[in-house]
Amino acid sequence: MILRIYIIIFCLLPFSFFCQEKKGAFNLLLTSGVVPAQVHGDAFNGFHKLGAMGGIGVEHVFSEKVRMNLSFIFIQKGAKKNQNIEKNDLTAYYLNLNYIEIPLLVNYTYKKVMLDIGVSAAYLINYYEGTEFGNQTGLYPFQKFDYSVKIGLGYNINQNWFVNLRSSNSFITTRPNYIKQSIYYNNILAQTFNKGYYNNILEFTLGYRIKPHKKSAAKT
Repeated sequence: MILRIYIIIFCLLPFSFFCQEKKGAFNLLLTSGVVPAQVHGDAFNGFHKLGAMGGIGVEHVFSEKVRMNLSFIFIQKGAKKNQNIEKNDLTAYYLNLNYIEIPLLVNYTYKKVMLDIGVSAAYLINYYEGTEFGNQTGLYPFQKFDYSVKIGLGYNINQNWFVNLRSSNSFITTRPNYIKQSIYYNNILAQTFNKGYYNNILEFTLGYRIKPHKKSAAKT
């Protein structure tokens, strides 16, 4: 039900924006890219799981330097660990999480360089989890929602095309620990973020900015 509300609101946003006076204050964004991913809280390290992402967004230009954008994207997160037969390591793990995500970002531009920061809410459509023992999907279910903090750098190639490198990290567990851990952490960050699984991803994206056409002056 919540996801349907998000979809309806998002679908109406571009129409409400472009029905206003066309002062160049709102742009349409199209983005796609690749997503190296890992999961904080599992037994494996490294961004070895490669996923895809893509979607559409609306950008509000507050000034020459400050912008805000709201997007609606499909994104794949997860983790991957291959067996290493040469080292007699038979451990294998694969986790693919498919989300519909809505990020809200504030963007600051200096010349052609962009810095952005924001938050996102994502809805889990489906997922697959497997180990060397086979399919483990559904054994320990994941939360339906993932909430993340995002920060990134980008570059405006020209007025339309741009690229971004962004880091995204869950701040609420996507799957809590089902077994109470006896490990004691002596700092508040470890105590806060060692309660289960958290998505850690990198986003390499290519974007295209569509600007509304300004009305030509009426002929006298």
